[in-house]
Amino acid sequence: MSLPPKPANETLRPGDVQLSLVDVSKDYIRSRITSGEFPPGHRLKERDLSAELGISRIPIREAVRDLSTEGFVTMMPRKGAIVSALEPQDLDDIFEVRMALEVTECVLAAQRASVEEIARMHDCVTRAREAMERGDRDAVDAANGEFHDVLVEMGHNPVLAQLMDPLRNRLQWLLRQNKDVSAICREHEQMAEAIAARDVELARQLAHIHVETSRRVATEVLFGQQEESIA
Repeated sequence: MSLPPKPANETLRPGDVQLSLVDVSKDYIRSRITSGEFPPGHRLKERDLSAELGISRIPIREAVRDLSTEGFVTMMPRKGAIVSALEPQDLDDIFEVRMALEVTECVLAAQRASVEEIARMHDCVTRAREAMERGDRDAVDAANGEFHDVLVEMGHNPVLAQLMDPLRNRLQWLLRQNKDVSAICREHEQMAEAIAARDVELARQLAHIHVETSRRVATEVLFGQQEESIA
């Protein structure tokens, strides 16, 4: 598998290629998990993954370890690495953390976001809406995922960004657990408008509603449990 060339003015450091192969492996395995190709309980065999990717086992081993910290993989004694099974309590735990962090993100964004960042957020909202209208679910998910990436940046708090980083991929996967994305897109639009207007309290309220909507939808899709909406 070929990797993108380093810029001419950038010196190749020891370990750069290895780190790049770890990232390639991690993205590949994660995408197979989130697409459902590797279901919960599926054993991740280094030999098979090495053959599929055409690389050695070493970066794959590191990628699997990284994915275990993200919650996608569970390391089992004598069994190796298997795809994690998400339980209802796991989902509740994730969304409790998301509630605390994402509400804070929106408050900080309403206070600190630059004009350029607000424009990027509106662009994400526009692209998601246009993709939804033409029935392009992959493009909707990509735009909605980018919306949350921009939201993290808008808070201008590196500590908060570091706390969100391990959760980022699981949250984006959970965003995809929704058969009807119209509610999510509409809430993103409302959040963007509140942040652009510097309305801190409204941004706080809308972020709370948005997290509850995402949790309710994910619970219904993953476990078949319907819950009342919390406004």
